[in-house]
Amino acid sequence: MAIILDGTLGITTPNENTPNNFAFKNLLINAGFTINQRAYVSAATLAATVYAHDRWKAGASGGDYSFTQLNSVTGVTIATGKTLIQVVENNNVNGTSYVLSWTGTSQARYAVNSATPAGSYAASPILITGQTAGITMSVEFNAGTLSKPQLELGTAVATSFDQRAYSQEFSLCQRYLPALVGYASGWWLSTSQVYSTVPFFVAARTAPTGITALGSVPSYQVRTTVGLPDGLIALTFVEANTSSGVVYAQVVGGGSTGAGTLLTTLGQTLLFTGCEL
Repeated sequence: MAIILDGTLGITTPNENTPNNFAFKNLLINAGFTINQRAYVSAATLAATVYAHDRWKAGASGGDYSFTQLNSVTGVTIATGKTLIQVVENNNVNGTSYVLSWTGTSQARYAVNSATPAGSYAASPILITGQTAGITMSVEFNAGTLSKPQLELGTAVATSFDQRAYSQEFSLCQRYLPALVGYASGWWLSTSQVYSTVPFFVAARTAPTGITALGSVPSYQVRTTVGLPDGLIALTFVEANTSSGVVYAQVVGGGSTGAGTLLTTLGQTLLFTGCEL
């Protein structure tokens, strides 16, 4: 049996809802708004259910928000009449009672056992009870300033903000949005058609169902048999599983059928979509 040694409380026996000060206590991913793979621009229109910063999507009335991106924790200002939602995957829900806390003027509401928050908004902190372990839950923030949102196991007290390393946060985000920035191997199906396989650095939550190419598609390139770049005319999703995806590139021409090649994003980002909650 595990025990807790506390300078004030002495030795106690923990239960599933005991708050802690260890890393990874925050069920909200990218709570510092540090990861922005979709390159959401401050104050841009964000339609209902559309994602912006990783793991954050717009509520039913849209989710426009403004921010100044920092290298560390970034605060946002949600526009009047707009909201931001984060759904917590069922695999990450391990208890029945939680404390939701944050700083700023925004208020929040939540949903137990559901991906759709409802009810009245309230100020920080909020005690959430009645959740079933292993079932999806969600939180929603309305207009105002928002920084350091945290959802943690507990029954009363909000603890200090869990600021994870950037690399850890990025890996958590990639489970829901795999991406390619760099090179992927492939082969020439014909002199103007290339198939490329993109391995995912982190296993996706589910198999992606599409791609989004940030930037202009013609600026992506493949390499011909003589090592020269060949511009793309079109880039299309073919198929994917949770560990990799296949994309089809139509190019200007010049490849050798059956030969190997490389697809390069030239520093831009190719996103595999459909894994979000």
